[in-house]
Amino acid sequence: MNNKTVSERIDNGVGKFATEASLAVNDFVPLFDISAYPEEMREVITECNKRIDEANSKYRTAKYREDMFAKGLKAGMYFCTFDRDENMLSFEFNDETRQMLGYDGVEDLPDEFDSWVKTLVPEERDAIVKLFWDSVRIHRELPDITHATYRMQKKDGSIIWVTGAGRFIRRPDDGSLEIYMGCYRDITAQQELEEYLKIIEAIGKVFNFSMFIDVNDMSYRMISTNEYVEKVPKDPDALRFLKNNVDATVAGSFRKSLYEWLDKDKILEALQKYGSTSMEFFSEGAQRWFDGIFMIGDRNEDGSIAHIVYGCQDTTEVKLQNLAQQQKISEFETAIYIDSLSRIRNRKFLDEKLIYEPCKAVVMADIDLFKEVNDTAGHQCGDEAIRKVAQILDRSVRKGDVVIRYGGDEFMMVFFDISRESLEKKLSKFRTELEKISFESNKDVKITMSFGAAYGTGLVNNLIKTADKALYESKKVRNTFTIIEI
Repeated sequence: MNNKTVSERIDNGVGKFATEASLAVNDFVPLFDISAYPEEMREVITECNKRIDEANSKYRTAKYREDMFAKGLKAGMYFCTFDRDENMLSFEFNDETRQMLGYDGVEDLPDEFDSWVKTLVPEERDAIVKLFWDSVRIHRELPDITHATYRMQKKDGSIIWVTGAGRFIRRPDDGSLEIYMGCYRDITAQQELEEYLKIIEAIGKVFNFSMFIDVNDMSYRMISTNEYVEKVPKDPDALRFLKNNVDATVAGSFRKSLYEWLDKDKILEALQKYGSTSMEFFSEGAQRWFDGIFMIGDRNEDGSIAHIVYGCQDTTEVKLQNLAQQQKISEFETAIYIDSLSRIRNRKFLDEKLIYEPCKAVVMADIDLFKEVNDTAGHQCGDEAIRKVAQILDRSVRKGDVVIRYGGDEFMMVFFDISRESLEKKLSKFRTELEKISFESNKDVKITMSFGAAYGTGLVNNLIKTADKALYESKKVRNTFTIIEI
């Protein structure tokens, strides 16, 4: 259920509202085309456009307000206005909103976005605010009117259900968001029954096994079931029944973690904090992967959880698709980010993936007198030397660190978490390992390397120059390392 896009979550909301037939305001003074004026006049033209834009917004906002009041709309409402970069400029409640929430005038509930945030139920606040800003961010992909049903907290602390409709009003010339008006009404009285029926209907479609559970005594109503569940011994306690299912159908390696998860106190704590809790497992009976999910069914008047929902969702196809997608990504990255000779990361990986990452140390290294290796033993021996050096460096660093063929016989290493002492030991070990390299075609060829390290927390890009400087010092001696601490 969490995989839905913001657009789907809003568009499939349950709220219905009467503002869909709202007025379309088409009077709009066009802006000047700045490119049509000489350079010296453009600053003045830009200021003119800014003032025209402000006048357009004020006029259109006033016309929308006039239209809503003319229709006798008596419901909670707020207006937001935005600049052309879609930053919020203003926020305003109407009197009906304050009355509905038990506030007395603008001093009691100021016209500020944070005031609206304060009226949301605390444990749901972050998710609803995120939904608001997500919808603003992708408003061009959404219909003009969207719906949502959620809870609000009155001044006295009591909680009400509201159904809301939001309307996006976009500028005619560039489609940027100019005004967002939100309207909502109190539906608390009808919400309990409607929410119950809605949950039952939706869950029956989404999950192939699901239960509606009373938190008080853990009794339950089965919403949907399957052949594997039907074979399991029934139990009046929902969690004991689910544990029976674990014993009968779940692969042994998952049973311990599922038993620990199926704890009432842990489930309720997770629901209060996050709104849902889930765990993946493999069914031996069905030979399929599943996600078990607990969600909030409904709440008591004091806000405590009254019912929870358990659903079991088949994730096998999604899992296989994700594996296939990861394999494609891996194959793609192998093709473009792996050096064909050394089989380690290449310069392109550094430039596109790594250059602005923070790290603890950057080491530059190259093979001493590599030109002589090519000249005396041949280029095939030189290629073999590069491959063997790459193997030694790559297997000697931790999995999270990176070894790159920087170019020719030059290599680069990036360490993300390493002490100065460990770095010194690592570089000494490289020298020892490199001495072991030998060539069947030419026994006389020996390989040594010089290393230069920049040690200190910083961006990879900012440490490379210092590492190069350290390498230059090492090359004066060869077969050694130099560390410059920054």
